[in-house]
Amino acid sequence: MELFNLLSSEVGIALFGNTYDISLNWIGTLIRWLITGVGSVGVGIILFSVILKVIVLPFDVYQRISMRKQNLKMKENQAKMEKLQKQYANDKDKYNQKVMEMYRESGISMFSSCLPMILSLIIFFVAINAFNAYSQYANVENYNVMVDAYNAKVESVCKDLETDGAFLRYDETQKVYFFDADKLYEKDEIKTFVDSAMAADENKTKELAIKEYFVSEGQQAVLAAYEKDVLHNTSFLWIKNIWATDASYKHPVLSFSEFKTEVERQNFQVGSKTTGFAGVAEFTNVYEEDTYNTITGKLTAQKTQANGYYILILLSIGTILLQQWISMAGQKEQQKYSSVDGQGASQQKMTMVIMTAMFAIFSFMYSSAFSIYMIMSNVLSLLSTIVINKLVDISESKKEAKALVERYNRRFAGRAQATPKTDGKKNKK
Repeated sequence: MELFNLLSSEVGIALFGNTYDISLNWIGTLIRWLITGVGSVGVGIILFSVILKVIVLPFDVYQRISMRKQNLKMKENQAKMEKLQKQYANDKDKYNQKVMEMYRESGISMFSSCLPMILSLIIFFVAINAFNAYSQYANVENYNVMVDAYNAKVESVCKDLETDGAFLRYDETQKVYFFDADKLYEKDEIKTFVDSAMAADENKTKELAIKEYFVSEGQQAVLAAYEKDVLHNTSFLWIKNIWATDASYKHPVLSFSEFKTEVERQNFQVGSKTTGFAGVAEFTNVYEEDTYNTITGKLTAQKTQANGYYILILLSIGTILLQQWISMAGQKEQQKYSSVDGQGASQQKMTMVIMTAMFAIFSFMYSSAFSIYMIMSNVLSLLSTIVINKLVDISESKKEAKALVERYNRRFAGRAQATPKTDGKKNKK
């Protein structure tokens, strides 16, 4: 890419092209609205997580109430289940048939909680897609902020020089300011920079050193914009970039290859049209590798330092383990009698291991923002499970107590009717 044009003693100082945003769907727009509304990216993600949980809460409550009631009914039929297990210990098919018959007789439906569970999984994967898309949007938006800061600084310096006689012309098509190199060299700050650059590299020309001066000014502005704006928009607690994984091998500022991998599958909004990553090169040079490396030239420390310390990853794994352990503890009877040989509990434990492994993989694959969502979702599910189980147990205890009182009253009334009435006068002598 040709950034600078030279004619005789002219020096061409180029500005980079226009920046464009990635298109967002309605979920991404909601996330952006929440983040900008509360002024904190982390709090915005937490609010988004709570909103999603509130949406599925009625289905979640129904599922957990249903599961708890099924478990209590299984507990009531514990003696029957144990008898069936002993009777059909060597015939799994017959056992399953008898169990299903007992389910129908007792009003037990093992599929009553399936639909809410499927809905929760659908929303879970929708959330994955939403966070993935918005993280790509945020990475482009933050890079655009730095590009705009670079262009604004270079343009400001160039305009300051227009009145000093060094300015020759401005090419609107190429967005290049042309100057007289000799007159630019007369400026003290430029002369000091050029002399130092040429002393460090004897093959460097004065014109090239002058170009590097303007690039350095732009990069310094990028560094200031990163520390003032970008870091404010991406950091949360110990995490420097919430749109990257909370891990030491991830860095607050992406390399170009990472940046390209993040955004190349998304569409850019160019006016009223949308175009892919490859197509946007027809409209601007901003998203090319040379440009990216120039813009981020003074962010070498941010490209190598740790973005996080695996804390959110550990919390994601820990909360899903705790949630599943609480859920399993409330379904002991279902696990124990779901198979003739009692392998249901082992299968449930295997499911827990698989779910935990899946969440761990997601935590390493996706951004810290998604880890925050998973933690919030797990914690809210855990709390709702505990509360719902307690309320269902209280409700069932009251029903049992009421039924016991009614049975006692009926039995007492029956005895009273069976006792013959005696006439007090007959007992007198």
